[in-house]
Formats: sequence, C-alpha cells, structure tokens
Amino acid sequence: RFADLLAAMGCDVERTATAVTVTGPATLSGIDVDMADVSDLVPTIAVVATKATSPTRIRGVGFIRAKESDRLGDLARELQAAGADVEETADGLAVRPSTGRLHGAALATHHDHRLAMAFAVLGSVVDGIEVRDPDVVSKSWPGFWQMLDESFR
Repeated sequence: RFADLLAAMGCDVERTATAVTVTGPATLSGIDVDMADVSDLVPTIAVVATKATSPTRIRGVGFIRAKESDRLGDLARELQAAGADVEETADGLAVRPSTGRLHGAALATHHDHRLAMAFAVLGSVVDGIEVRDPDVVSKSWPGFWQMLDESFR
C-alpha cells in the first residue's frame, strides 16, 4: 500500500516479481487519504508530504496517539521543529507544502521506531537532520541504519 500512496502523490511505481521501483516526479502532489488500515505508514507519508506542492490530509488515525508514543502529536511537533507546516487534527494530520522552509534539527524519536525511520527519510533530503535515540529502530528492523547507509553509496 505504501507504493500505492506514493503513486497517488505522483510517483512512478514499477512492480516486478522481485522488486518495486519508485521514481519520484519533478513535483509531488498532496493527497487526502484515510490511513486507518495502514496507520504504521503515517510518519513516513507525513514526511513525504512535506515535500509536496499541495496540501495532504491524513485521516482516520486518531488512535495512533496511543502507540509507542503519541505518534500524531510527537510527529507533528518534531516535523514543526524542522520547519514543516504540519497541524494535528482530531483524527490525523494536515500537512501543507514546506519545501524551502525545511531545515536541520535534532528530532526526538520519543522511543518510537517508526518516527526514527521516518525522520531518517527526512534526513535524506534535508541537511542537518539528527535522529535522537536512533537505536530504537532495533525493535522492528535492527539493520535499518546499515541498509540506509548502503543504499546511499
């Protein structure tokens, strides 16, 4: 479903029997999406949405305030610390275009592995992003940082 969301934002998605290749467009479009059935993807989609040229509305995920962290509130506050225009709503997030406003920041993971991985994605396109408590990713993906490092070589 992640690739489908990226396709809805304008990315080209090619699927083969062994791989999925996603190619970004010149500009990303925002989306309006109910993510209740894929709530673990909210942090990463919110990060991607900061680079879109139109607003994104993420709905149906108010319940993720009770995950490893207050996943909505903590995500919104940390993205705001990096210059993103993000607003917490009753059941999700409103993310407005933030290109040109984003800047480096030390972002707290709040002991949430999904926030750490999403902030790593942000750090791949915004200089100066520091992910605090990076080892929290070991909960779900112990080799995450090594994989990320190898993918940028």
